[in-house]
Amino acid sequence: MNLDRSELSRILGVDLPAGADTVIGVTHDSRAVEAGFAFVAVPGFRFDGVQFVPEALRRGASLIVAEREVPDTPTVVVPDARAALAELARAVHGHPSRELEVYGVTGTNGKTTTSYALYSILSGIYGVDACGLSTTAEIVVAGEREPALRTTPEAPEVQSMLARMLEAGVQRVVMEVSSHGVALKRVTGTHFAGAIFTNLTRDHLDLHGTMETYFQAKRELFVWADGPKLANAEDEWGRRLASEIAGTKTFGGVPEADYRVEEVQSERNGTRFDLRHATGAVTLHTPLLGAYNVLNVAGAAAFALEIGAAPDALVGAVRDMAQVPGRFERVSTERALPFEVIVDYAHTDVGLAAVLEVARQTAAATGEHPQGRVICVFGAAGDRDKAKRPLMGEVASRLADVSIVTTDDAYSEDPVTIANEVAVGADPARTTVIVDRREAIREALLQARHGDIVVVAGKGHERVQHLPDGDVEFHDATVVGELLAELGPAVA
Repeated sequence: MNLDRSELSRILGVDLPAGADTVIGVTHDSRAVEAGFAFVAVPGFRFDGVQFVPEALRRGASLIVAEREVPDTPTVVVPDARAALAELARAVHGHPSRELEVYGVTGTNGKTTTSYALYSILSGIYGVDACGLSTTAEIVVAGEREPALRTTPEAPEVQSMLARMLEAGVQRVVMEVSSHGVALKRVTGTHFAGAIFTNLTRDHLDLHGTMETYFQAKRELFVWADGPKLANAEDEWGRRLASEIAGTKTFGGVPEADYRVEEVQSERNGTRFDLRHATGAVTLHTPLLGAYNVLNVAGAAAFALEIGAAPDALVGAVRDMAQVPGRFERVSTERALPFEVIVDYAHTDVGLAAVLEVARQTAAATGEHPQGRVICVFGAAGDRDKAKRPLMGEVASRLADVSIVTTDDAYSEDPVTIANEVAVGADPARTTVIVDRREAIREALLQARHGDIVVVAGKGHERVQHLPDGDVEFHDATVVGELLAELGPAVA
């Protein structure tokens, strides 16, 4: 919708310069500017948006919003450019979250799986056309799927997406909310009708600095949410969240949980468990494997019950859940293999440990030979918290029989340096460094024997690898398929 001069002045809290009479759109990306747009010059981590003002003007920007004056430019100076970007984005798209039920899912690990679980439950109960999903892996609008650029997009993309969902007839939206999304005001002002907290472990300290600051970013979502709120009672930060935010209920396998997980049974085709609460219990079967996925599904199921889902409908929706892209994703092949290949997004020591523990259990349960091994290919990201690198090496050495350290997203750092820092924490007798990710996966496949499980961790659903010399296309599951075709009988 068009924002006139008086509305813009009200939103920004200042008088507008001459000539800035209307705005039809807003962006922080000068390449996306169209005639009549407001361009918000956001100070970034590497670049200041002010340097892109000439490009925005050339493309037809009618208003520049910045945190300082820009000479010879119709500029509005605001104290916080990101806050202004969020407010303008909500307004220009008509505040779509006011007419939607938006449910936020936050935490370090399990956000995407919990989001998929909740979306699957809701779409199974209320219909695909009435539900939307926004995650790290993809965006789903009334059944139509598209790739996601990041966990929580910038404010204009968030509000545009919600507006599209509303226009498509969507009524309920599950949104994965990252700490970056909160701290960088990408979702500020969005109306959340409920929230789920999965857990908090070491990650993103390059942005937040401390675990306390990291927690406060997650906590903010619960402050905003005005509907059901659920936190993982097995996590110390989840228990703290429940004690601090009124109305927050808990889930987990501990006696004090409001939604208590009991009688967990691992099966070849998934996991069965009971979810007991104040007014009864429901037995659920999910195709997902692993104790951490029990918690992910339990959180989603508890939330569905909180918003009024019928237990019988919930049982069917959980049973029919689809595989989550890049989350313990079994790579399908055209021919039968004597081993199994798993792709997972795990990129922290805690996440990697959880995946490898499930891989170990799966190898024991499905391998015809009792000595089925776990082979792990993994790396650590560059330009991120360096302290977790040796921790990941230690985890892989402890829980995998064979570890191959390779390159994840190196960004501006030297991939060899990163790999060596990971290997510091690893057992040299069980660890090999192969910097080229494709070659590392090839070696893992060549080493795999009958009953083994190969885990390719770190990238999951992602289709681009960020390297010092530029981005390259790389999708782990696709590369596995290509290599299996190339190797042929060598891996039969």
